[in-house]
Amino acid sequence: IVWRCSNRLTNGTKNCKKSETLEEGALNRAVMEAINRITRGDGDFVGAFRQNVIRVIGSYGGEQEPDEYDEKIKEKEEEMVALIAENARVGSYTDEFDERYRRIAEEITTLKEEQIEARRKTKLADSYEQRLKDMDSFLEKQTCQIPEFDNDLVRRLIASIKVVSAEKLIIQFQSGIVMEQEIRYE
Repeated sequence: IVWRCSNRLTNGTKNCKKSETLEEGALNRAVMEAINRITRGDGDFVGAFRQNVIRVIGSYGGEQEPDEYDEKIKEKEEEMVALIAENARVGSYTDEFDERYRRIAEEITTLKEEQIEARRKTKLADSYEQRLKDMDSFLEKQTCQIPEFDNDLVRRLIASIKVVSAEKLIIQFQSGIVMEQEIRYE
């Protein structure tokens, strides 16, 4: 079984002059070698994966301290008490009072939600270095070698394959990684 350019088959060699004919077995082996190279870690996959994890985990490091939220919440609560006291002194209920009270209450609620999120992120950041070490250790021990061609897997992982020559492919994975792969004939 061989693979040929469909444009060449449909329209002839005038539209596709340098089209290669590839033996299916060699093409399948080359594609599986590329997949195994990436999952083995000597390609870009593990490095890109590690950088993505570092970016996500690292985003927890520069958050505001929850103590700042306590101070801001206290200021807003004091502002609300002052507003209520002023309204009691004047002795009349107005739409302006209602609007200011609602705005301050919403600000306090937002600050409390942000404080909860900041505390959650701080807990995650505390274990940042250990999690990176654990992840690196795990990735070093993993082998994801796939022994034989799997058409379904290839279709899920690979976006496109460009034939450069009878000996070389350019393979673009769905993840965006692009790599050159040699075709070996047995």
